[in-house]
Amino acid sequence: MAFSASRRDPWDSFRSDADKAFPTPSNPRGALRVHAPLSDPLTRVSKKPTSKAGAIRANSSTGLSRGRKVTFSVVATALPFVLLVVLEVGLRLVGYGSHPPLVEEVEGYPGFIQPREDVAARYFSSIANLPSIPFDWLSEPRPDSTFRIVFQGGSTAAGWPYYFSADMADVTENHLRSMHPAFRFEVMNTSMAAVNSYTLLDLSGEIIALEPDAVLIYAGHNEFYGALGVGSSQAFGSGPALINLYLGLRSFRTVQLLQNSISAVIGLFVDAPSDEGPGRTLMQDMVGEQRIAYDSDLYLEGLEQFRFNLGVLLERYKEAGIPVYIGTLASNLRDQPPFLSGSARMTTDQAEAAVRSAANALSRGDTTGALSQLDELLAQAPDLASAHFIRGRALETLGRIEEAKAAYLAAKEHDELRFRAPEAFNDIIRELAAAHGAAVVETQQAMEEASPFGLIGSDMMLEHLHPTIPGYRILGSAFFMGLAGNQFGQDQGLRWAWDAALAQSRALTPVPRIDSLAGAYRVQQLTASWPFQPIGSRLTRIDTLMAGTLEGELGLKLFRDDLPRIEALDAVRRSATENGDLSKASIHLEAVIQSYPMVPGPHLALAKIRMQEGRLGEAERLAHQELANGENAEAYQIAGTLALNNRSIDNAAALLERAVALNPADLRARYNLAGAYALLQRYDEARSQAEEILRRNPAADDARRLLISLPQ
Repeated sequence: MAFSASRRDPWDSFRSDADKAFPTPSNPRGALRVHAPLSDPLTRVSKKPTSKAGAIRANSSTGLSRGRKVTFSVVATALPFVLLVVLEVGLRLVGYGSHPPLVEEVEGYPGFIQPREDVAARYFSSIANLPSIPFDWLSEPRPDSTFRIVFQGGSTAAGWPYYFSADMADVTENHLRSMHPAFRFEVMNTSMAAVNSYTLLDLSGEIIALEPDAVLIYAGHNEFYGALGVGSSQAFGSGPALINLYLGLRSFRTVQLLQNSISAVIGLFVDAPSDEGPGRTLMQDMVGEQRIAYDSDLYLEGLEQFRFNLGVLLERYKEAGIPVYIGTLASNLRDQPPFLSGSARMTTDQAEAAVRSAANALSRGDTTGALSQLDELLAQAPDLASAHFIRGRALETLGRIEEAKAAYLAAKEHDELRFRAPEAFNDIIRELAAAHGAAVVETQQAMEEASPFGLIGSDMMLEHLHPTIPGYRILGSAFFMGLAGNQFGQDQGLRWAWDAALAQSRALTPVPRIDSLAGAYRVQQLTASWPFQPIGSRLTRIDTLMAGTLEGELGLKLFRDDLPRIEALDAVRRSATENGDLSKASIHLEAVIQSYPMVPGPHLALAKIRMQEGRLGEAERLAHQELANGENAEAYQIAGTLALNNRSIDNAAALLERAVALNPADLRARYNLAGAYALLQRYDEARSQAEEILRRNPAADDARRLLISLPQ
């Protein structure tokens, strides 16, 4: 049995006319012109008329009447706007430009909405491969019984590089479902790579329209280089007020035409990037200003940008009555050297030579000597990020952990390529959350507590800031604890509750191997390119990789966007079922249900497995979830049989009646229905069902015995 969705997986996969001035009358004969005084430009110097007729002629020739002046002023003022309206309407009629909304109806599934795949086009004007948005569905209209959550953020909030079941949104949702099975939870993740607070603010009105019960935010790492950021290649002007005005006007096709025209003109004079191969990453494309020194003007502009937009965003949600949970930002301190290190007090060659000397001493085991060199170097150049990082290594070797952490933090703070958020952002998050009534989720602290010696490194982070699968589980569990404490009356300070959440996380949110492999390929592609390698480097040709297993092949296809994820998951599920590996089949069915809950088939398939495992309560719940997606005879039969087993006889009879009506040849459903009728003392109906079974299958001894046992 193959499942299908209505569209490809989301990973398959942004003048006026010249004034018509009244012409000056020609003067072919060269007659002398007499000009009026400057104080009255509409009056000509002339003799006083000697008659009424002369006066009329003089007035008509010397200027406009007051009414005509007003009319002329109105027309002159309105004409540019009329022309703009005409141009706007014309551009829309010919299909020029676009302004995709955040959500759209799900084709083939009435009553549900999903994020549009191309919503990122609103923020990227010259990026060929737009970042994707997670694939989630919401009911439309919003059911009263639903607790609805919307996530906002960048690539980490979106779950890069694994997406789907690894991301913090799914982890949070699964925790909530496990904690409150009677609740109906809906989670939509609107996060995207390479976006920052401008995008979050721009989408907030449409998110409010979705009527969420809570908005969860994890954002800040992209603030400098994300779309429209102060250091971004996609920057447009300067100052949050101006850029937010631009975003508000960008839905007009006239504005898009102007922007595209400016970009085209600039393109005539600016060379396109020379590194356009298949390994080029969005990370490369987004950087406009590489070096942003600590406390520089551009650095401070980035802080102000974040503060301004986040403050408006939180206040907007507060006014709408929507609780907000915002996480602090964590990144790889221990195992990510600074991308760009420099100092205003010495040349690059001098700095590199000095750091290299200290690093060599450390590698030889001369930790004390290395530390002495580094202390001397940093006394001269306290802004040298690479020196702080090597110093952190030396201090960690000596067991001076708190000092090492401070050194690693200084290395991150002085890294001039600002792909990791400065600590000032966490201060801003805490300050603005307190001012606007939002709840702070201390995700950075949670990851530190899970890291050896409290130093966040490669066990929690894949590279500079994207979490490993265990790291994502910690982030999602932290958001769950924040919600549980505030929305559902749990005490988030209880240590046992946090430990229990982490212990459950792996079981609640299994990550299929194909997602894990696709994520590994994405990380390999990213780290084989700038800024992890010199520009132009290709350590591995990802597009030539070969796989030797079914899951390896499917993971590669997902990475290359050659196959919808739902088809890949189903292929593994079918293979596992054929080989009798029910555990693997279950994991892949759960992944389908998590991402595509309205697709018919997966709930029923998983219900059958749960029945084989003896997990009858789960099987019954899954059968009813299958029926929520449409009528299915087998789902009615399973739900009815399990209701009969639970002695819910009336309910069982109704479900089994529907099963038989949809599939009269299902003798098992008929037999169970006959049993339900007998228990309800509806003996004639029970007899009729038993006789029909025997008519269809004379060898059905169980039906014969039931028939004999019925009172006459």
